[in-house]
Amino acid sequence: MPDRPKSETSCKPLLPSQVVGITAIFCAVVLVVIVALGPILVGVIQYRTSQSSLWQIEGNDLANLILIAPILLVGGILCLARKNSSKYFLILAPITLMYTGLSVGIGQEWSTPTYTGNVENYWWLFVTLVIGGLILLISSLSMFTEEDAPEFKPKGLRIYVGLVSVFLMLFAAMWVSQIIQVINTGDLADGSYTAAPTAFWAIKYLDLGVSIPVGFIALFLLLSKPKKAYQLLLLFFGFFITTGTAVNAMAVLQIVNNDPAIASMGAGIAVFPILGILAYGSLFYLIKDKIRKMQR
Repeated sequence: MPDRPKSETSCKPLLPSQVVGITAIFCAVVLVVIVALGPILVGVIQYRTSQSSLWQIEGNDLANLILIAPILLVGGILCLARKNSSKYFLILAPITLMYTGLSVGIGQEWSTPTYTGNVENYWWLFVTLVIGGLILLISSLSMFTEEDAPEFKPKGLRIYVGLVSVFLMLFAAMWVSQIIQVINTGDLADGSYTAAPTAFWAIKYLDLGVSIPVGFIALFLLLSKPKKAYQLLLLFFGFFITTGTAVNAMAVLQIVNNDPAIASMGAGIAVFPILGILAYGSLFYLIKDKIRKMQR
């Protein structure tokens, strides 16, 4: 029986496979604990933020429970079993873990006495997500080689990249317009800025400084060096599908609860589901050949 290509024999991250697998499973458990203790279930963790932000946290918790925790659990188990397929799960979550830990940990209204809570007692849970994300980032990237990359067919790719770029720019423009409105008037029309200014700036800095630039870098690499940067593309679009799912879950809960912050966005709210669909389409494009091989 012929030997399989080296890249397909086993997962060999820079860090020991046991460490990587346990880290992924532990992060999945931490996410489930955060959800269980949060406002969507028992409400033990009390966040120091506005009602609108609480609905967004609940939406994020739903995405963590339904999508991100299972991805980490499956990836961790497969990695402990030394399965090469583990890397396709582990690479999807690192940036999202760090983003979640930082945005929730930093984005509380610490200086506003009107908000009471105890989220600071659970700081270690959110720091764990940041550290776990960093470990998985380094490890999952090192599992891939250029041999893992499929043959890319550039036909229609430029049109697709252009479409995603347009919606990323609309996303950026929406956030920049809100920043300009705050600078000029001191608040947003719905009053959500004065209700939670720390959360406002934390999200705007992370999205404009991380999420959107990551998107444009991924699109550039998809056009210029898709095979050489295959693992980075999976990392970037993995971040988009996980974060995109969370953002859309947030928006659904805000709509259900008639949150004025959603109404103030107007037609701009349509950017999020469209970006989510495009993100899932991008990831499927990157792994469709792997799925076909597994089905044979």
